Amino acid sequence: MTTALPPVSGRTLATALLIGSCALLVLGVQPVLLGAMVQEGRIAEARVGNLVTIEMLAMVLGSLAGIALLRRMGARFVIGGAGLVVTAMNLGMTGQAGIGALLAFRAMAGLSEGVMVACALVAISRVARVERASAIFLAVQTLMQASVAATLPFVVIGMPRTDTALLALAGAAAVAACTAMLLPNALQPAAPDSEHGALILASLTALLGAGLFLGAIVSVWSYFGLWLVHYGYPPTFEGTAIALCLVAQVVGALTAARWGERLPNRQTIRVCAIAGALLVAAFFLGRGHAAAILAVSMAFGFVWLFTLPFFAGWLIEIDPGRRAVLYLTAFQLGGAALLPSAAAIAVGRFSVDAALIFSAAIFLLLASVTVLARPAARA
Repeated sequence: MTTALPPVSGRTLATALLIGSCALLVLGVQPVLLGAMVQEGRIAEARVGNLVTIEMLAMVLGSLAGIALLRRMGARFVIGGAGLVVTAMNLGMTGQAGIGALLAFRAMAGLSEGVMVACALVAISRVARVERASAIFLAVQTLMQASVAATLPFVVIGMPRTDTALLALAGAAAVAACTAMLLPNALQPAAPDSEHGALILASLTALLGAGLFLGAIVSVWSYFGLWLVHYGYPPTFEGTAIALCLVAQVVGALTAARWGERLPNRQTIRVCAIAGALLVAAFFLGRGHAAAILAVSMAFGFVWLFTLPFFAGWLIEIDPGRRAVLYLTAFQLGGAALLPSAAAIAVGRFSVDAALIFSAAIFLLLASVTVLARPAARA
C-alpha cells in the first residue's frame, strides 16, 4: 500500500503549469523554427521529420526521468537545472547547420524539456480535480504557443529567423529556470505500488489509448497544410484555418475544465474518437468549400483539447493512487512522435489523402478499445 500525498497548493500548481508550458512551447514554435531552418539552408526539407521525432521521443524519456528524479532530489535543483540546460541548448544552436549537430542539440533539449514537464505532471496528479487541472494546463500551453508562434514572424531583430525563434525558446526556458525557485523543494510523485507497479493492464490500455488519440490528431495536423495545397488552397488560407483551430482548442480545453467532470470518462473518449473519424470524413466532403473547411477545422480543434483531460480521469478511475497518470504525457508524446511516421509511409505509397484516412482508422481503433476495455475493479 502507498500513503496518499497531500494536495499541492494553488501557487505550486500555477508555478508548475507555467514551467510545463514553457517546456512545451517548442511544439508551437516548431513550424516557424523548422520552416526557417529549411529556407536558410541549415537542413534539407527531408530531414525536418527527423528533428521533430528525435525531440519528441527525447521529451518522452525526459518526462520519465524527471518523475524518477523528483522522487529522489529537490524540485528546485532538478527543474531549475533542466531549464538552464534547455536555455543553453537553444543558444548553442544559433548559427548552427548540419543535421548531425542539430539532432544532438534537439535531443538534449528534448530530454531537459521532458524533465521540466514532469513537475507539471506531478503537481497535476496531486490536486483534487485532476481533469480540471489537466484542461487548464492544455489551455495555458496552447495560448502561449499560439501567441509566440503568431508573433515571431513579425519580430525583426537583425538576425536570421531561425536564431530569433531559438532566442524565444531560450528566453522561455530561462524564465522557467527562475520560476523553479518558487517550487517547494520537495515535489514528490506517488510511489509505485510495491506489489503491482504503476502500470497494470487496464491503465496501460488507457495510456495506449491516449497515445493513439494524440497520434491520430497529429497525423492529421502534420499533413493538413499539404492536404490543403493538394486541393488548391493558398498558404494564407492554411494560416486562417490553423488560427481558428487554435482558438477552438482553447475553448475545448476550457469547456472540459468547466463541465468535464459531469461526463463519464471512457464513454466520452469513445464519442470523441468517433467524432474525430467523422470530422476527417467531413474534411473530404467539404474539400471544395472554404467555409466548410474552416468550420471543420474549428470542430477538430475543439475535440482535440476537449478530449485529452478525460484520459486523466479514466486513469484515475483505474488507479485511484494516481501513479499511472504520471505517465500520460509520455504516452501522448510517444504516439504523436510515432504515428505520423507511420502515416508518412502511407503518404509515400499513395497520396497525402492517405494521412487523413490513416488517422480516421486510428480514431475508430481507439473507439473499439474503449468498448473492449472493462472498468478496473478497485482494490
